[in-house]
Amino acid sequence: MKRSLAFLVLSLQLDAAEPPTCEWVFSGGGSGHDKTRAVTTDREGNVFLASECVGDAMFGDQQHKTAGEMDMCLTKLDAAGKPLWVSGFGGSKTDRAYGVITDAAGNAYVTGHFESTDAMANGENLPNAGNFDAFTAKFAPDGNLLWVRVKGGTGSDYGHGIAIDSKGHVVITGAIGGQFFCTKYDAEGREIWHRTPSGKVSGSGHGIAMDGKDHIYLGGSASGAGTFGKIAIESKTSAALVLKLTPEGEGEWVNLIPGTTSAIYHEIACDSQGRVWGSGMFKGSVSVAGQTFQCSGKDYDGLIVHLDVAGQVQWAKHMHGPGTDYCLGVVTDDHGTAFVCGDFNQDTVLAGHALATRGSGDIFLAAFDVKGGLLWVQQAGGKQNDSAYPITFRAPDELIIAGALSTPATFGTHEVTKSGSSDLYAAKWKLKPLQ
Repeated sequence: MKRSLAFLVLSLQLDAAEPPTCEWVFSGGGSGHDKTRAVTTDREGNVFLASECVGDAMFGDQQHKTAGEMDMCLTKLDAAGKPLWVSGFGGSKTDRAYGVITDAAGNAYVTGHFESTDAMANGENLPNAGNFDAFTAKFAPDGNLLWVRVKGGTGSDYGHGIAIDSKGHVVITGAIGGQFFCTKYDAEGREIWHRTPSGKVSGSGHGIAMDGKDHIYLGGSASGAGTFGKIAIESKTSAALVLKLTPEGEGEWVNLIPGTTSAIYHEIACDSQGRVWGSGMFKGSVSVAGQTFQCSGKDYDGLIVHLDVAGQVQWAKHMHGPGTDYCLGVVTDDHGTAFVCGDFNQDTVLAGHALATRGSGDIFLAAFDVKGGLLWVQQAGGKQNDSAYPITFRAPDELIIAGALSTPATFGTHEVTKSGSSDLYAAKWKLKPLQ
């Protein structure tokens, strides 16, 4: 990739003359389709992968024996990408992890959903109200499962986003009964509060983030008319949603970007000040920041939006090609730089920068400055289908993306050559030093 095309803007915080370098890639799984859905780190730099695994799987020298069709797995890697342990739970049907976060003591909290009526946790059967139910689970630093909490009804319910506040309280978002929700637990799994919208509002919570004062930000989608506390929510079509809550779960403001067909944020991030970045996708068209972005066909286009502390749009960027374009993960360095990952399956254009596919699905990693200037773009993957779902930032200079890959797949100078039909992975990238 030529520097003159990719790196046009200098960051005040990072040396943007070159893209980050890939330090290592970890991959694992079995003969089926395995996928990392969420990634985080702890204070020591260990990496936690919340994943789904089909069948028996190997993670380096760590083995996971399946409980059934698809299990939720939690894998801990050291800072060099070496697997330390794999844990999880499941039953005879489909059980997935969607979100993971760690506390100051190195405990990991995971949210997702489970279909298995025979799923076991610490020798006890997990209650399932029907179809998929949402779960939140706590794992000790050694991988021991400490507790699981369940929410749901007869429909398809899930937990998707998870965050932790300064008091060690865990907050999750997802969907129950076709509505988004937000629930706060203490470190022992006792529910502090549970909030849902009123009226005829449907939608889902996908991403969640917290600022420096423990305000909560939910990202996802919403349609219909109703309220969240005193905050009105109304959209005739599915709209990309950011909703700010107090630490007590009361609504403060909402920002909606409707799609003429649909729009959603897959993930959101905020800094200590409360500035928000959302990454997602839309169908049809969206009008935002004085622009109208139009899809070229029936597939999704990618969308990246930055909001100020009052919930007002500051800039928006478009990922646009003839195929499917997903902007999936987003994080910030707390200095105004945002990092976005995702994937695309045909040649595309991200914020005016052309990207050419290597195969049936390619990974991208990109950085934007505080004004929305594209700093750099990095590609990864191979000739088969590769994807990037989550991303995390560890100060001062580490980025970790994760998802699924098929071999051979290249990440910088690192090549993955062995896998099942599709393995989960994590890749650690090193940014240039701060000035």
